Amino acid sequence: MKIFKTRTRKITALILIFIFMFNTLAYASYNPPRKELEKMIDEVALKRAIPSVILKAIARTESVYEHFNSNGSPKINGTSVGLMQVSNRSGGYNQEKLKYDVIYNIEAGADMLLNKWSMSSYQNVSCVGNMDPDVLENWYFALWAYNGWSQSNNPNMLSYSRRNTYQQIIYNIAEKEYGQKINNIDFSYLPKSGNPSRSLVVPTPAYTSSANIVLYEVGDYVKTDGVRSNYQLRDVPAGKYIHELGAGQLGRITEGPVLKNGYYWYKVTVDEKREGWIERNWLLRTGDTEHGIYVFDDISFHWARKVIMELFNKGVVNEADSFKPDNTATKEEFLIFMSKALDSNKKYLPHSEDAKSALIFEDAAEIHPWAVEHIQHMNELGLLQRYGSRLNPSGKLTRKETAMIIQDVLGENSEFQNLDINTIFSDLSQLTAEEVKAVKSAYTNGTMSGKAGKFCPDDYLTRAEAAAVMTKIIDRLENLNN
Repeated sequence: MKIFKTRTRKITALILIFIFMFNTLAYASYNPPRKELEKMIDEVALKRAIPSVILKAIARTESVYEHFNSNGSPKINGTSVGLMQVSNRSGGYNQEKLKYDVIYNIEAGADMLLNKWSMSSYQNVSCVGNMDPDVLENWYFALWAYNGWSQSNNPNMLSYSRRNTYQQIIYNIAEKEYGQKINNIDFSYLPKSGNPSRSLVVPTPAYTSSANIVLYEVGDYVKTDGVRSNYQLRDVPAGKYIHELGAGQLGRITEGPVLKNGYYWYKVTVDEKREGWIERNWLLRTGDTEHGIYVFDDISFHWARKVIMELFNKGVVNEADSFKPDNTATKEEFLIFMSKALDSNKKYLPHSEDAKSALIFEDAAEIHPWAVEHIQHMNELGLLQRYGSRLNPSGKLTRKETAMIIQDVLGENSEFQNLDINTIFSDLSQLTAEEVKAVKSAYTNGTMSGKAGKFCPDDYLTRAEAAAVMTKIIDRLENLNN
């Protein structure tokens, strides 16, 4: 038995080595396209609660969005490695992962930026205003320190040979390549030469831009997350350490956010014996007390996360690795949602005596196998007659087509019989009378609204928007049922 266990451990070790070598070879000569890298950076910045535009501009400045050299080797300059040119002189990061794991390199770059931010927020170097991290202008000195707290980044010391400081290069890229204006601090607060004092507090500029940092809510489930192996709970925001947590430690937010020393703090309850305050940057939302743990890996930061989970808990959407909320919804997907939503409200379903069980659409073969029974259900209810001979199940769903499906289900709301829907939306003149009637039904039944006085009838519906519409339909049906 002991020999067997020893062999198992050796085999497991060999497998892990093989996997690492395979991943290394697979990516060693491949620089992902810039858009793909920017998406990776956006996702890391969202988790770490730092400005995405600044993290992208750093990658652009440090490596021109290249992690590997043309010969397939990692881009290394001195002690700086990869896309974010992360220096590992103190040995705080996994050197091999820095070289060959692009996402890990981005995470390490975000961690390094947060270390510089901490220097500024705790006044180990100068700071700006109240150090609210959601204000882009407040990151000035953290950027100054990104490659070392050097006097060469003092804008009052620029010469003809050096026209821009590091932070100004970041600002220029943010504006020229990402359309994000970041306003400079008042340089008159800085010394004419050398580094400013650690105690210097420069006012936040009068005009500022938001970093759009996503904050959490009381009742959210979270876990510790990042490149670090341990995290600290404190007795109060920015207070003394009272508990150490490992990576992936689950907890629940009970208070916050509180802005203190440049961070948004949350009080987290881990268990009966451990609770305390921790920075938002090291917490990843995994669910909430109302809807439970999120079963999809791509909704934690999405505006529709609660709506999607509500549909999941009602059995309208099935568990999967991801929900893809920003993908365009297809007609087939929406009809599946609708079929499941209507299944428990049969008292109010419109029925057609002429509906037949067989799907006689010319393109019925294009319906995915998992959707057939739901399309069949909708057909038996007489809700697909308007499509004639072709359903086009994989076609993108427009807002006006969604409204017509809603009209078939809910009909006209008699309370608003005299309402002229054209007084609500200004862009219905090109629609048919039947389409205008459908828009009115969707609006007066409280299932769809407009955008700045327009209905945008030809816009496509995302899966998240489809989920939001579906929850409103379910609510309307339940109200009718009562």
